[in-house]
Amino acid sequence: MTTTYEIHAESVRELRSEGLSFAKIAAAVGISCTQVRRIAARLVEETPASEPEAPAKEKKKPIRISKVDEVFADLPCGQVHRFILTSAQDDTPVHQPFLDNLLAYADHLGAKLGVGGYTYQLGLFEDHAVATGVYDAALSPYLDFDRVHLTDDLLWIGDANVLPTTANPLAGWTTANRGQHVIVPHARVALESIPRMQGQPPRYAISTGTVTRPSYTPRAAGRKALFHHTYGAVIAEIDVDGECFFRHVIGDDHGSFQDLCNWVSDGVVSEAPRVAAITWGDIHYEQLNPTVARTTFGFDCSRKWTIDVDNILDWLQPEVQFMHDTLDFRRRNHHGIKDPHQRAMVRSSGSESVESEVQEAAAFINSTARPWCKTVMVESNHDAALARWLKDPEGALDAHNAYYWHALNANWHGEIRDGNLGHNIVEFAMRKAGLNDNVEFVPSGGSYVVGDVECGLHGDLGVGGSRGTPQQYRRLGPRTSSGHTHTPKIVEGVFVAGVSANLEQGYNKGPTTWAHAHIIQYRSGKRTLLLISEDGRFKAMGDVHEYRMAA
Repeated sequence: MTTTYEIHAESVRELRSEGLSFAKIAAAVGISCTQVRRIAARLVEETPASEPEAPAKEKKKPIRISKVDEVFADLPCGQVHRFILTSAQDDTPVHQPFLDNLLAYADHLGAKLGVGGYTYQLGLFEDHAVATGVYDAALSPYLDFDRVHLTDDLLWIGDANVLPTTANPLAGWTTANRGQHVIVPHARVALESIPRMQGQPPRYAISTGTVTRPSYTPRAAGRKALFHHTYGAVIAEIDVDGECFFRHVIGDDHGSFQDLCNWVSDGVVSEAPRVAAITWGDIHYEQLNPTVARTTFGFDCSRKWTIDVDNILDWLQPEVQFMHDTLDFRRRNHHGIKDPHQRAMVRSSGSESVESEVQEAAAFINSTARPWCKTVMVESNHDAALARWLKDPEGALDAHNAYYWHALNANWHGEIRDGNLGHNIVEFAMRKAGLNDNVEFVPSGGSYVVGDVECGLHGDLGVGGSRGTPQQYRRLGPRTSSGHTHTPKIVEGVFVAGVSANLEQGYNKGPTTWAHAHIIQYRSGKRTLLLISEDGRFKAMGDVHEYRMAA
């Protein structure tokens, strides 16, 4: 006997698959709703269980890190330690002549060579750790992939692994050592002064340059990075008191380089030629730091003349020296001219005479001039403050300076009447004050090129009348050596000097990046920043009784 289930099961199955309700199925088939529910329930019971799905394949995860180990070098105290630190790219040939010269110079200095690595063009799931990279076999004895505290103040970030195409290799690393010095292995050379509180010694973040040849993908980032690829290294010196000193050495295409008075080529260290130029840190003669003046120029601020002591100028004998912000113009600077307390401090510290300040600045330049060196005064914003003061009618009411104000303005108006619209009142005032005729004067916005480096820009003037900045100067065609910010900096082809004056000048309150530093330019066109401590040192001197004076 055929059952209701057997008769209607297939029809119910089809109609249920179409999503019809029990009532509609009952009407279509001609049975009650109760019978439809029973048939549907029995269909579910008799439906065979589906095969279990295979477990999903576990997704491959990229390699992650959760902590960074740090190593403490525990260097013996009370002695000088020197390191030459550079970088290398994985799977890339070394520039053998440059490496040979670094090794020769390390031996000459008694320094240890250290090479940090960086990887490039690895896939997401590959191990990006620098320690797992494959490097040129010639580098094996010198590779150092650890994060090492060489001292409490100096951290070598050997595991940084910054992509060689990164435009700013120091981004994010300036605080890695809690405000103390950091050195980052990278194919570009860069330097930044780390912000600190007033009264604390300057601290720097520095990238090294590289010892391997360029190897980049032919995309935009790679092509840009190729232009800034630099054969370079950082010489890091730790003096007997723990103070750290740094300077870069930059190799040419043949791997040769100069470090101050030493030339290294073909694995041989010899005496270097005179340096091509030095851009001194901003002078601000009224507030010139006595220690920096003595170390830099052999200038005694109390006697206001040069004395017979070792100094950088006579040691390196630059072919050209550049003076920025020679005038401080503190006595009538527009920033404080309406501040009664500032005026009172100027009066209490000495003369209020603007003429006297100009004469003293001119005498300073004359005292630093040498017969074998071209001296160039670059008109800067503090020098140009003189012209700004002359435009202010209130200068005619200044009892201390009215005569000088009228005399300079009379000259200026006379030149205008004669059609000499290019007359520079700052140069006129300096010459009238005794500035030697053989001192060359570069007006604001003027040009003075040494090799292929523009040295005539102070740094205050930007493109199209804007305010100048190191970041803006990166867009200029030529490389530049400038001043103005009082903050040493290297960014791409832009070198910025520090200041030769005091680091605290009254108006610069709060955290600071100011530091004493000069730009040294060699005949090869390569440059380095000479960073000077508050006591006048620019290198470790604990094992050097005196540094050689140039003949």
